[in-house]
Amino acid sequence: MKQGRHLGRALLGYAVLTLLSSGGLASLGIWQLQRAEQKQQLLDAIDRAGSEKAVDLGDALANGVDLHFRAVTARGRYLPDRQILLDNQIRNGEPGVQVFVPLQLDGGGQMLLVDRGWLPWRDRAGPLPIATVSTESVAVDGLLLSAPAAGLVLGAEVRQQWPLLVTRIDLADLERRLQQPLLDLVLEDRQTPRAQTLRSGMLPPERHRGYALQWFGLSLTVIIIFGVLAIRSWRARSITPS
Repeated sequence: MKQGRHLGRALLGYAVLTLLSSGGLASLGIWQLQRAEQKQQLLDAIDRAGSEKAVDLGDALANGVDLHFRAVTARGRYLPDRQILLDNQIRNGEPGVQVFVPLQLDGGGQMLLVDRGWLPWRDRAGPLPIATVSTESVAVDGLLLSAPAAGLVLGAEVRQQWPLLVTRIDLADLERRLQQPLLDLVLEDRQTPRAQTLRSGMLPPERHRGYALQWFGLSLTVIIIFGVLAIRSWRARSITPS
């Protein structure tokens, strides 16, 4: 009897561990499905932006239009001395930075970050790579996307003065530094499109769905293994002389 109670408590502990492990694996599968949906939306937006007519950003803001994944024309002036360089951006094995330049929008105090594309930075001891932008009033056609994921905060930013060298795009921090309202989206400039890089460099949605299937399979496997071991334990107990 005592042995049976001990076995029951052990199986209960293993059951809890199994549920936690299986739930964790299943949550990873769900996350991969969410990533697949995000990637599909982005790819659809890139394709759509190539064919649809761009809307005026000022009009869209005034009318409260949903701007995510929209092709727009933004009018304003660049702030060439306020460039943000996103570090650790590798292209074909070559180190570099992704360059973002604030655009002071016409007709108001808002600003918009414009992704001006990737620049190589081979010599870390050399000068920072800076994008050449017009100081005149410009009309920039592009696709509005969410800012790059912030990722882990590993410490202070690499460079505190302009141009900023950062390891993540923190819109709230940039808004504080610029001292003006900053839209929570980034414009991918069609003249220096990251769309091709996004399409060629990202994992396709199908790959994420495949990973999700693997995580769900592992989750199910954990449950099956526990079930088999539990049945064997109870059978062994039932034939053990008391």
